[in-house]
Amino acid sequence: MNIKTLITELKKSKIKISLALIKKAYLFAEFAHQGQKRASNEPYIKHSLNVAFILVKLGMDEETIVAGLLHDILEDTKITSSQLEKEFGKKTASLVEGVTKISNLKYSNKEETNIENLRKMLLATSKDFRVIIIKLADRLHNMRTLEYLPKEDQIRIAKETQEIYAPLAYRLGISSIKAELEDLSFKYLNPKEYEKILRGILTTRKHREMVLFELKDELEKELKKHNIDARLQYRVKNIYSIYKKIHERNYELENIRDLIALRVITKTIRECYEVLGIVHQLWKPIEGGVRDYIAVPKSNMYQSIHSNVITNHGLFLEVQIRTEEMHKLAESGIAAHWKYKGLESDEKFEKRLEWVKEIVNSEDKSEQLLETLKIELFGDEIFVFTPKGKVIEIPIKSTPVDFAYHLHSDIGDRCVGAKVNGNFVPLNYELKNGDVIEIITQKNHKPSRDWLKFVKTSKARQKIKHYIRLTEKIPVQRFNNKYDRLSKFKSILEIKDMKSVAIKFAHCCNPMPKDKIIALISNSNITTVHKTDCSILKTKKGRKAQASWIQDFEASISINVRAEDRLGLLADLMKIFSNSGINVEKANAHLLNNKVAECNFELKPKNLDNLSRIIDNLKNVFGVKKVSIIK
Repeated sequence: MNIKTLITELKKSKIKISLALIKKAYLFAEFAHQGQKRASNEPYIKHSLNVAFILVKLGMDEETIVAGLLHDILEDTKITSSQLEKEFGKKTASLVEGVTKISNLKYSNKEETNIENLRKMLLATSKDFRVIIIKLADRLHNMRTLEYLPKEDQIRIAKETQEIYAPLAYRLGISSIKAELEDLSFKYLNPKEYEKILRGILTTRKHREMVLFELKDELEKELKKHNIDARLQYRVKNIYSIYKKIHERNYELENIRDLIALRVITKTIRECYEVLGIVHQLWKPIEGGVRDYIAVPKSNMYQSIHSNVITNHGLFLEVQIRTEEMHKLAESGIAAHWKYKGLESDEKFEKRLEWVKEIVNSEDKSEQLLETLKIELFGDEIFVFTPKGKVIEIPIKSTPVDFAYHLHSDIGDRCVGAKVNGNFVPLNYELKNGDVIEIITQKNHKPSRDWLKFVKTSKARQKIKHYIRLTEKIPVQRFNNKYDRLSKFKSILEIKDMKSVAIKFAHCCNPMPKDKIIALISNSNITTVHKTDCSILKTKKGRKAQASWIQDFEASISINVRAEDRLGLLADLMKIFSNSGINVEKANAHLLNNKVAECNFELKPKNLDNLSRIIDNLKNVFGVKKVSIIK
């Protein structure tokens, strides 16, 4: 790579740029880096030229390409920010400063450190995303030359690339960089598997290319018959993606349906759907094998139609169909969609980047956050529906609570239950592609601390913690306390000479408030509360103790309701609490079988009489079979 190659590439591109400015930046960087060499023993300026070349390929603007040439100036030379600003302007200097801040972040095995590094990285880029694009170009060239570093450094840099930079490239829609970063990381982190898959691909390469050429020619002829002028390409799935399918889904290499793909690039959206029809006339579509990302784009702005077919050769083939504009966006992502291209008023584009603000503004430093961010950054999405048919895209493994907060913060806060495809599910249920979700809310209901155990999205986590900080004014970490269950029951029960470590209500007689009760204390110091007339009590071993209900108490009580499943059941149960003036702190429901639903509610009754009336009213709800206190 030299300056002539860079200028030749610039002339071929449609980028409006001053070649004199590029030459000036090159000479400035060459002088500043004079005498510096890379681990490969090449002059340092070669790296700067390669970074600028990658940015040209992405179609970036003048300021970004100039900053690419100068990106290591502040970190590795004696040049100051003020000198840079004087020579190349404030915006270019600001871009170089942003890249320098990211470069100074050190990767660690400590999750909290990595979370902070990621947040600082996004903070440095949130004002101008061109900073992260320059850094991705820098990282890509560093990965291409990783072979010259010691093995320890190779592993460290490859791991950092796989966990942070490749996901960021995906989230920003830059698929070309994402795929190469993944493969290069995989090459150093798991060299044996990398070589094995590479050999498998190369073994069948000639045959595959010959077949693809025939299929391409066959499809081109059909398109011409229908007067559709389109470009055709073909691609092989990247090595790391193949590895994930082999190991996560237990596939064999030859059984991966989208291992090879034909790409049809049209001029209009209408032609995309016409091409889909032609493809399905030509080759047999696989049932459920069509994914329409034009109608429902991915969160990283990707749009295309994917269809899996079986060709006349008996070959599994994926056909991708998109317009020229969609193709540019798929390859370059945010680089093809930036504000300097006249998209200042693109609200849809701005909405795609809201996740950055959520991460930057979050105060969460928990161990779970890094996993949450990985889910959101890797962008494995599912498409689910509201009852009215609106399509919602959320990260994989999301729960009804995540879905509720995605719709609106108020819906998340007031969520007390959920139905998926018409059936009650617990609030920690993992949603699946195509699920229809109905969120059940209750007025004045508030988020539960326990939701933090299972929510997957940073938005849900942030909103729940925000509420807890505002209302409880206590740390949001949950501490496991083996005496927690004991202290709650002690608030509503009085048991003579009790030294138990745990208390439970007997299932055999299911004691309720106002029932006469007695305690049975086992040799292991577990206290079970029975009705005094319980027939099973005589057969039980242990020491009996006097027990009674406390009229006035302050404690959260959990109630279990089993009932025949029917439409409106949960709403009828929630109405009982609402009419009693009680706030339900937590609620979930699920099906035990096709006919019986189990609902659990955590609430804080005013006193024993209030609790007794609530239980009596619950028993009178149509279809209810059993009501019991579980803690």
